[in-house]
Formats: sequence, structure tokens, C-alpha cells
Amino acid sequence: MAFLCAGCGACRETCPLGLNPAEVLRQAREAAIAGGSVPAAAGKALQEALSFARSGHRFPFRHYGAAATVFWPGCGLAGTSPAAVKKIRALMERNLAEPVGIVMDCCFDPAGQMGDAEALQKALAEIRVKLQAGKADRIVTGCLSCRKVLSRYLPEFRVEFVLDILGDEIEVNRLPEAYLLHHPCPVLMFPEIGHGIEDALSRAETARMEDSLAACCGKGGGLATLAPDLSGQFARRIVRRAGNLPIVSYCTGCTGQLGKQGQKAEHLFSFLPGIKPLPSGVSMRRHWLNRFLLSAELHLRGLMSKKWMPVLLLALLLVGGIGLNRLGFFSAERVVAMLKQHPVAAPVIFMVIYAVSPSLLLPSIPLTVAAGFLWGPAWGVVFSIVGATIGSCLPFFLARYILGGFVRQRFNPDHWTWLTEKVEKHGWKAVAFTRLIPVFPFNLLNYLFGLTPIPFRHYLISTAIFMLPGCIAFVAFGSSLGALLLTGSMRGVVLGLALAAAAILLSVAFKPYFRKIMGTDKNEPPRPSGKTTGSGSESGET
Repeated sequence: MAFLCAGCGACRETCPLGLNPAEVLRQAREAAIAGGSVPAAAGKALQEALSFARSGHRFPFRHYGAAATVFWPGCGLAGTSPAAVKKIRALMERNLAEPVGIVMDCCFDPAGQMGDAEALQKALAEIRVKLQAGKADRIVTGCLSCRKVLSRYLPEFRVEFVLDILGDEIEVNRLPEAYLLHHPCPVLMFPEIGHGIEDALSRAETARMEDSLAACCGKGGGLATLAPDLSGQFARRIVRRAGNLPIVSYCTGCTGQLGKQGQKAEHLFSFLPGIKPLPSGVSMRRHWLNRFLLSAELHLRGLMSKKWMPVLLLALLLVGGIGLNRLGFFSAERVVAMLKQHPVAAPVIFMVIYAVSPSLLLPSIPLTVAAGFLWGPAWGVVFSIVGATIGSCLPFFLARYILGGFVRQRFNPDHWTWLTEKVEKHGWKAVAFTRLIPVFPFNLLNYLFGLTPIPFRHYLISTAIFMLPGCIAFVAFGSSLGALLLTGSMRGVVLGLALAAAAILLSVAFKPYFRKIMGTDKNEPPRPSGKTTGSGSESGET
């Protein structure tokens, strides 16, 4: 029976004598584990909790960012929305005006709640060493359970909850018109956090908190594994309290548990600026995938932050590109000959070469002309635009996820700052404008857009659409050359040149509109000085 305690601490709050039954039950669990007398069902639940905690405590899911202040999102938030983790870190950096590192690790609370004190203390000793190695002295958690454990066992660090810092950032008028605010049960240990959140939400003019409740959702301890029906009773009690009202909480475990009951449960972090609504629950497979991808990105960023790594990578890319270019690998003649040798795989080979060229700052116009020559105006455009779009996305991802710091250092800040301001103000129209009007060399522009906050989907669609006129023009030109050389037909030449002219006129027709909305006459940035290697593009060079 001792293992059926959810560890929420509500009994301590309720007891008229001020007793603490939860602490007694915790000691009973610890004694059972130490004495090797754990019942089979409880032992299975304990092993599941340990397996979960140990997996999150090891590579590839663990990551420690080196900074005085670190954001510890917790397993739930990292597994639910990596994008929210990164956005919250950015909001913290803006609010605190200092760098904030991200720490991904498991605080071992799942094992601690089950009574495995030895595993908990061993893990926290390792966590202490890692935090001290990174010079951290302040931990800001995105999970109240982590806040509870870290503040109890690591008193030498200043431990806070993220809404202590970002509570005033909540866009309260985006909240549901009427809702129940559910406080996760660890708030019973930190009532000041709950009061602070309620005060922050009271600023809303269009949203109304009908009720608030601090209660266990039934997910604590090993209850959900040992007694799922009893665990469900905890959740259903909260749902009955809410009635028809949606529930707003600030715990991913609670929103997931309540969402399983068919209740609309929203995470309070969803109402922070720039954060998309967090799902009320994700599958365990998706949970671990999200944590792996976030950790991998953070590890890769850390590696690329080494001063020598970006230089080495860029040097390898440039040397490889120059070498291949001198060998004629990227020349139109070489490409034509190779594609004729592989007629079935030709389009794939062509698009792969086209996709790699912009990342190496190599010209792509010869490839576009070759597409028209080989496949005519229809398929030539399809293969060229697909290759060009993929080729625009690779540098975008390199700058956004790997080479961001290096790219910022190598470009005039006025250039990417100007571009960031335009993206924040105009969104996809900034992409359209720069594709139609060559403000920056095309290949460099792909890297610069990776530094802006534009959503990838908007970048992808706008790039594909607004590169199309230039692509059509060069493919049509190549097609006309093919018609002349292969058949001697002047009709094909006339048709190709007409298509090229129409595409160019279409591009020119759009320019006044985008110049007007972007205000380029007054705010156009200084042009990059010097000659840029390989600035070939459909729209840029048109």
C-alpha cells in the first residue's frame, strides 16, 4: 500500500494535526527497497521509473550548456515541444540580458518518488559536478517537480521556476474566454509560485479564470503503473471540477493526463510570445525522438561553437567545391555527359548536384540552362526548381542549426539585422522581395535567412514560388538552344525566348509591389563589398 502514494503532499495540507503521512510512506518505500522486500508489482513499476530516469540521464539525451544561468526544461517539456524549449530560452535571454544555457538531464524524481533514495542521490551528485563544471550558479526549471528536487538536494544553486521570470510575458488575452486554472501538485510546496501565476493571469481583459485548483492528476509516483484505475480517479476528479470549462495548467504531465480523459487541457507555456500550442500529450516514441533531436542539435551547436570547427568545415567545403569545379564536375558539359550515361537516374543525379552547388557557393545558372537543353521547358523547370529549392534549404539549415555563430561573425551585422527586421515585419514577403530583387548575392542570402526567425515552411514555399520566374527564363533559354542545335528548328527558339521574356516581365511586374511594402528606397542595406564567389541564381542573377 505504501507504493500507492502519489507523493503529492495533499495529505499534509489536509491533516488537521499537521502530520505528514506522505513522508511516512516515503520512508516505508525506502525501507522496503533497502531491505529487498519490494512486492513484485511495485518492483516492476520501480524498474520502469529507473529505466526512464537513467535513459534521460545518459548520452544521447543528456546535454549541459555552459553558462552562469541555465534553463532546465525537464523531461516532459523537452519531450513534448523542443521548439518551446528553444523559444523559452530566447525569451529568458532577452529578459535577463545574459546568455542562458540549456541543460537536458533527468532529475531522477520518478525514481525518488518511488523510494529509491540511493539512485536519486547518486544521480544528483553527478548533476552537481556537471553544473559546476559549466560554471552554473542559477537553475531555472520548466518543471515544478525538477524545481522541488533540485532545490532540496542542490542548495548551493539558486533554483527558480521559469514563470517566476516570464510570468509577465504571458499573453493573457489569448487565454480561453473562461477556464479552470489547474496548479500541479508540487505547487503545494511552493504556494508563492501559484499566487504569482494567478496574479499574472488576473491582468487579462478578455479571459476569465472561473476557478483554480491545486491537486494531483494521478500521474505522480508509480500510481499510473500500479493502479491505473485509481490514477484515473484523480484525473476525473479534476475534470468534474472543470465541468465544461477548458483546463489550463503549467505541467506537461498534468495536461497529458487530463487530455486522456477527453478534456481540453492547454499548457500555460503555449501563451508565451511566439510559442505554438503545446500538445496535451505525445506518444512515448515521439517523446524520446523529440529529446534526442533537441539534444543532438544542442551538442552539434556546442561542437560548432569551437572556433576551429566552423573554419575547418568551411575550408573543406570550399576546397572540395573548388577542386570539383576545376575538374569540370560542375560544368554544363560534364553534367550533360554524365546525365546521358544514366538516363533513368538522370533527374535524381541532376537534382542532387543542383542541391549541393549553392552550399559550396558555386554558380547554378549552367545547370538550369542544361535542364532546359536536356528535358525541355516543362520537365526542365520541374527538375531545376526542385534542385534549386533543396539547394536553398541546405545553407538555411546550416546557418540556423550549425554555423549560426560563425555566419554572424563573417557578415556585416547591418546585413542580417536588416534582413531580420524585414522578416519580423513582413514575414514571407521578405523572402519574395529578396528573391525578385538581388539585395544580396543569392547563395549568401540562403545562409542569412537561416539567422532570421522566419518559419521554415514560409521560407520554403516563398523561395520555391518566387525563384520560379527566373528558373523558367533560364530553362526556356536552354530549351531553345536544344531545339536549335538538335533539330535546327527556329520555332523552338522563338517559343523559348518568348517564355524567357514572359518570365522576366512577370518578375519585373512584381518588383514595384515588393519595393513599396518593404520600403527599400529608404531602408535598403549597404551592398556587400567585393566580388562574391558563385552568386549564381535564377532570380538573383536575373
